[in-house]
Amino acid sequence: MRDTAGAVLVSAKVVLEPSQRQVATDNHGEFRFPNLAPGTYTLTASYVGFKQFITTVSVVSNQTQNVAAMLEVASDSDTVIVTAPRLRGDAEAINIERMSAEIVQVAPAGVITSLPNTNIADAIGRLPSVSLERDEGEGKYVQIRGTEPRLSNLTINGVNVPSVEVTVRNVKMDAIPSNGIDRIEVYKTLAADQDADGVGGTVNLVTPTAQDKPTYSLNGTAGYNPLQNGFWRGGFDGTFGKRFGPGKKFGFLLGGNWDRTNRGIDDLEPSQGIGVLPNGTNIAYVSSEDLRSYEYYRTRYGFVTGIDYKVSPNTSVYFKGLYADFHDFGETRVYTPNAGNIVGGSGSQVIFDNTGSWQYRHYIRRPDQQIFSLLAGASQEISKDVLTYDFAVSRGHNIGGQVFPSTYFSGPSNVTFTEDLSNPNRPKFSATDGTNGFDATQYTVNESDGGSYHATQLNIQGTASYAHNYNAGGHPSTFSFGVKIRNSYSTQRENDNHLSYTGATPFTLASVVGSYTNPTYYNNSFAINGKAYGPASSYGGIQHAVAANAGDFTEDVVGDSVTYAQAFFNADERITAGYLQDVIFIGNLRLEGGLRFDAGSTHFLANTVNNAATGPCFKDPTQVCPGVTPTRQDASYFNPLPSAALQWQFQKDSNLRFVYSRGSARPNIGDLVPATVVDPNQTPYPTVSTGNPNLVPTLSDNFDILAEHYFQPLGIVQAGYFFKELHNPIYPVANLVNNYNGTGRTYQETLSINGPNARLQGIELQWQQRFSFLPGMLNGLGVNANYSYATSHVTFPSGFDGDRGDHPALDRTSPNNYNFNLTYDKSRFSGRFAISHNDASIAAYQWNAGTGAANDPILGLKGPTGDNYFYAHTQFDVQGSYRVHKGWQVVASGLNLSNEVFGFYNGSTIYPVQREYYRPTVSFGMRWTLASEQ
Repeated sequence: MRDTAGAVLVSAKVVLEPSQRQVATDNHGEFRFPNLAPGTYTLTASYVGFKQFITTVSVVSNQTQNVAAMLEVASDSDTVIVTAPRLRGDAEAINIERMSAEIVQVAPAGVITSLPNTNIADAIGRLPSVSLERDEGEGKYVQIRGTEPRLSNLTINGVNVPSVEVTVRNVKMDAIPSNGIDRIEVYKTLAADQDADGVGGTVNLVTPTAQDKPTYSLNGTAGYNPLQNGFWRGGFDGTFGKRFGPGKKFGFLLGGNWDRTNRGIDDLEPSQGIGVLPNGTNIAYVSSEDLRSYEYYRTRYGFVTGIDYKVSPNTSVYFKGLYADFHDFGETRVYTPNAGNIVGGSGSQVIFDNTGSWQYRHYIRRPDQQIFSLLAGASQEISKDVLTYDFAVSRGHNIGGQVFPSTYFSGPSNVTFTEDLSNPNRPKFSATDGTNGFDATQYTVNESDGGSYHATQLNIQGTASYAHNYNAGGHPSTFSFGVKIRNSYSTQRENDNHLSYTGATPFTLASVVGSYTNPTYYNNSFAINGKAYGPASSYGGIQHAVAANAGDFTEDVVGDSVTYAQAFFNADERITAGYLQDVIFIGNLRLEGGLRFDAGSTHFLANTVNNAATGPCFKDPTQVCPGVTPTRQDASYFNPLPSAALQWQFQKDSNLRFVYSRGSARPNIGDLVPATVVDPNQTPYPTVSTGNPNLVPTLSDNFDILAEHYFQPLGIVQAGYFFKELHNPIYPVANLVNNYNGTGRTYQETLSINGPNARLQGIELQWQQRFSFLPGMLNGLGVNANYSYATSHVTFPSGFDGDRGDHPALDRTSPNNYNFNLTYDKSRFSGRFAISHNDASIAAYQWNAGTGAANDPILGLKGPTGDNYFYAHTQFDVQGSYRVHKGWQVVASGLNLSNEVFGFYNGSTIYPVQREYYRPTVSFGMRWTLASEQ
């Protein structure tokens, strides 16, 4: 099945009468009706955006009848559909969604690359009911239908892949480049033949394969961001794909990409607290704040490959692979004013005594986060049956992702501060005694830390499925069953070196100042003596100074040994699943029912640190440390998971879908294993994370109803409702600990627990249409808009956080999410302007009912120690391309034109704990694609 340009049409609807049988074309545009009785049939092929194709086919016994169908666009004004990559992608997406047995949203390559999506998370975030957790100016985690990232599943070509962070289930999707992916599929519902992990939804990334038309493509871009002193970015990618030999039976494709984004970030991180005035009045104030200046250089590179061989018309073998490596490198300089004791205040002013101080630290990050997935398999048709089997290996690793070399300096002490809270987003400390917090000569080194971190997960998976086509009372039906076994092996190691300065003459910050500057930090809001930001160190200079004074530094042998013991774990997990499923077509009804059996067992080895016992230190066996005892623990479960779906085509291009399914979401490995990880550079607070071996999987009963209508020229309108009842939901619990282990800093201790239940419901709306029926220049206009609303509430277990009795939303439920895209495609030009919005959502539950009444403006839920929230996010992006000649295009884009803030707040937006800005990035590039019959 092809269009007039020779490109294959994926998921075209092919109906054969009078057999009542229908199929969708595959990724090669091919379809097959096996085991037909001899006779004459009418074959009808339809594809939204194109005219219908109808032909008569005569079937002869023991012979294969081939049909080559070429579909034409619906009208002359729509010819751009076969030449514009984004419009061709829109058409493919609409038709895949129409023919899918599940509720799914799709973004093909032409749509992915039509906006400046730096990584695959950014592209997924533009689909309905998807919100993003962002970091460093890019999408990181995907949250579907108001659920936390752990409740969404990521597969590559249907293969479960481990997270690069290893300790969590949710995959850090900024590790995967957006270029090189053939199609994104976001499944909102579950079926028996799908993995049960997708309680919120399942993201499947489909890698490209060679088509009959050879493909040669090269793309290159370069861009600029004006923040601080200005940063450049650039990237390129290329693909080669071709079929070889008689009948083009052998296909080979290889693609590669590289991207480098240099970026500065202005970040402010206030520490919100509750103080008491001399008259006994409670006030909210900022006890300290980090003035953070980031210098990042993030590099991604990756490869995709697809090899297949058609052994016969009924048998094919295939190999698919994806490799991605992400170097999230950067440096951060931090000036921190610390307030003294409160002695007075009125209005937005707070006055402190002379016990305030300044600190400075500099840390570098060198995380290497890698993921790959390899899949080999075969599919064989035997008369009425189809047998499919495959084997897959996938791996993720995180090297250096938790331990960053850091050096700390003590600055001026005995400082008298006043605090101005008139602008709550920019609380400002002023030294009334004239102390200059940006005087590098007043800072002396007190600690220098380093070490190593390595976490790895390896998955080995095998699947087999068998489908049998039959007639039930004259109605086409398919019965299928299958089995999947997946083993995963996870490890974590952390080896820290905390060196405290114990000499007599510490070196100063002034002696290690480098060339980096930030002359525009926060628009000079925190300038001292006209200087926007203080002198910044060179970490190479710091390392040389530490080495030159090595004898004056002493390692915390006991603390580092305890950290090593607490962070250590090995975990083995086996998931065994099987399913039974039946599908039957009765006129315009499609009925599907199935039962999945999902069993899991986890075995892990960790350490228990016993302060009441002693033993030799790991870092130095001659010293005495708390006793360490290896702990082994097992966990297992078995869940039957039913599902049922009905699809009713009540008009020619209109469907009504009803779906019920039960899903299961396993706890994060890091939440389950009783290991402890300390991250002093995490935001908005340094964290201490400890596992809970008593966690059990979350079960979810899911109900969906969706009405949809497809129309010409190239359009779709959808409206749906979903409801989820969660059993044993897992909640992240956070407690703020002041002066953690004598560090002088506030840490956030986190632990996950099971709660009794939670409910989530919402609506989804989508409208996509091309206005080619309008006159003149207006017929290039189009719109693609979606909106979702989600609401949820949780019930906490008895005694939780001071016996909280409130019912807040589930963490990560963002009530209102929308995307609005205005498109224009005419002749050689293609453009897209996009607005993307996610409401605020809870990041962690941290309010404690013992603090005070829930409605107290200071001590309550909306006060400075209330639950921790992500800020709402509204971002504007734009991209346009012009086809200069045949396969040559020039491309220009603007990212984050709204200069939207990223960050967190406690309780209310007037209590920020992190606010960072990135400024817009503009890029220009060239694309060349050659795809011609040879």
